[in-house]
Amino acid sequence: MATLLQSIQTLIENITVTDRQEENISSSVNNITSTLDKDDALYLKESFLNGSYERDTIIRPLHDIDIFAVLNEDDWVDDNGDLPKPQSVLSKIKNYLDKQHDYKGKVKQDRPCVTVELSNKSFDILPAFEFGTGYRIPDYDLLSWTLSYPKTLTDSLNDAQKEYNYKLKNIIKVIKYWNRLNDKILPSYHIEEVAIKVFNFTTFENYEKSLRKWFNEAYHHLEDSKFKSYQEYEKFVKKLNKTKDKLNEAFDFLENSKEADAKRIWKEVFAKEFPIVDEEEAKVFSKSLSEGNLKIASSGLLSTTSGAASISASKGYFGDVL
Repeated sequence: MATLLQSIQTLIENITVTDRQEENISSSVNNITSTLDKDDALYLKESFLNGSYERDTIIRPLHDIDIFAVLNEDDWVDDNGDLPKPQSVLSKIKNYLDKQHDYKGKVKQDRPCVTVELSNKSFDILPAFEFGTGYRIPDYDLLSWTLSYPKTLTDSLNDAQKEYNYKLKNIIKVIKYWNRLNDKILPSYHIEEVAIKVFNFTTFENYEKSLRKWFNEAYHHLEDSKFKSYQEYEKFVKKLNKTKDKLNEAFDFLENSKEADAKRIWKEVFAKEFPIVDEEEAKVFSKSLSEGNLKIASSGLLSTTSGAASISASKGYFGDVL
């Protein structure tokens, strides 16, 4: 039977982007940025990848691959030196891309960016203007510009990844997957910011302890201003506390040598991509079922060794489906 730690490792593998997907993303990004560069009316200065993909914390299925489109400010300001409202810039980018053959009907505005939806992935194009060491990007209200320092977060995360035995990004991937299961309330980049603070000056021991630590301590580092609204922040805190309690309950089972019960709780929390039965276990269960040796343990889980009740023999077959 796979241990909880082995199951967590499989969860990480299940949600991690493959090499083939990496190549496919790179090709799509090059096509989008070269298309933007052809529009003289956008005054594109440069473009670069940012966000989860660039920081290697993106998960499957592929969404929200961020492209910063840095525009030349001198060509956009009015006679008073003021930038236009973000909405007008976003509309210009959306309308231009929607006229291109490769992207017609695949472009929409998803505030505060323009999203290109391709077959199995999406790209968020964020207009930006240089400002010191950071960038002005559209505020969520689309009425003003707010400051962002994307490259600073990238550098900070890479430093933290090194300090945490190169395991931090895998932990972030699992939390992003959980966040997606829970309505994606917490902004993706804020997961990374919180993780950097939670694991500062600590040493990696294992994934179970690290993930439980994040859920136990994340609340102290959350910034309500990073959420769409304070109501969204409160909604997220409730989900966070519920998961924290479940993982702590699972740890109590582990401490009392009830690993199957601990895995059951982790399965409840992380759903589809968390493997509670691996292929070898399934083969053993199939064989035991056909011989009439499969039992139901007191925890309610199946067992081949002990249990209060037995399951009648069946001509069960292990193939694609048990």
